[in-house]
Amino acid sequence: MAISSLLFISGAIAALPGVIHLINAFSKDGYTLVSSSALIADIAFSFLIIVPAFVFFAVGYLLLENHSMGWKLSYATGAIALLLGLFKIVNWTLALPIVVLVTLAATVTFRDFKSEKRKDYPVVTENLAKFGIRLSGFICITILLGLLVYIAIRASPYLSANFLTSSTWTWKGASFALNDGNNGSLGGIAGYTAGSLVLVFFCEIVAVPLGLGAAIYMSEYASQGKLTSFIRFFIETLAGIPSVIIGLVGLAIFVFGGFKLGVSIVGGGLSLAFMTLPWNVRVVEEAIRAVPASYREASFALGATKWQTVRRAVLFAALPGMITGILLGFGAALGETIVVAMTAGDAPPVVKGLPTIGLRQPIPTLTVFIWRAPILLGIGAKNLSIFNMYGVAFAAAFVLIVIYLAVCIVALIARNYLSKKVKGA
Repeated sequence: MAISSLLFISGAIAALPGVIHLINAFSKDGYTLVSSSALIADIAFSFLIIVPAFVFFAVGYLLLENHSMGWKLSYATGAIALLLGLFKIVNWTLALPIVVLVTLAATVTFRDFKSEKRKDYPVVTENLAKFGIRLSGFICITILLGLLVYIAIRASPYLSANFLTSSTWTWKGASFALNDGNNGSLGGIAGYTAGSLVLVFFCEIVAVPLGLGAAIYMSEYASQGKLTSFIRFFIETLAGIPSVIIGLVGLAIFVFGGFKLGVSIVGGGLSLAFMTLPWNVRVVEEAIRAVPASYREASFALGATKWQTVRRAVLFAALPGMITGILLGFGAALGETIVVAMTAGDAPPVVKGLPTIGLRQPIPTLTVFIWRAPILLGIGAKNLSIFNMYGVAFAAAFVLIVIYLAVCIVALIARNYLSKKVKGA
């Protein structure tokens, strides 16, 4: 009991520096845009200190409840602290007390591990699982909101009506405007935004029908044997191939290879389509296979053919899940950089007007703009700081996120509506 109580106290003491650092970070006055980056770093550092302290609370709780997981977690925590100290990731003044404390706690309680007195009550495990799941969810949401807030703060000085709606952009003019501090005359990225949407649209025109057809065949028509499993394995493997390899293959086949399409919309769109195809196939296939067999049986009982059953019953019921697969592919294509830069075009020196839909012409895109902005804005700049150059990239990144969130909201509304229609609500 004493050791477990000591672990609770140690957890509070371990969390205290992080809490103090967090309070100190928020109590500073006179934050500017530049120091906001330091504020975000301070908050992240505080959480990195506070979160591991919860391990002590978990160990102490399990030991107090006489749970067998308590001594296991104690030994595991001690081993991790020992390794961190040996590899000099943390100072021994911090690692050694943790090793001694948790090892002592585990040793004291280990003698009762095989005793009849020890009972692993399910409610104890349930409480710890709930705590861990809630903590994980809180951390994920905090990271997501933190990223969005940070990007919005960094982008705010450069966001304007002209920046969002104008389709005229020159890197030399933008660099000159930033040097003079006249952020209102930067130019606009509407041409880059339209280019990204056109390229992704062309990609989805190719990827969605191919992915849908392959998913229908794999789930409804192909015999479920070793060959089908072998094909699924390679589709999943293709989904994990690094995008730079997809870009090289697209460059070799579509741009300079047998198709000789050049750096263009069609070359980039086909390369992106083959990159997103595995997402469409696997997710759509799982959505189709999740449709209850009773739907198919009822359709066959009414005299429908196989294709009529698939088209009118199965696909309609699987549509909410299919939207998820298409959305994943859309997000992957919209945020891709290296494939687009290698096959669809780099950031041109001057963009005037919306891109013309010429299948054999290069096209400007937002992702390449974000990637190239810090470099191209710095060419010939005298007093331009790295912070300003990356600020313009953050402004374009904010636009990209807003576009993707808008598509997600529309897809979510459509999915909820279709789910109600399937259930007859």
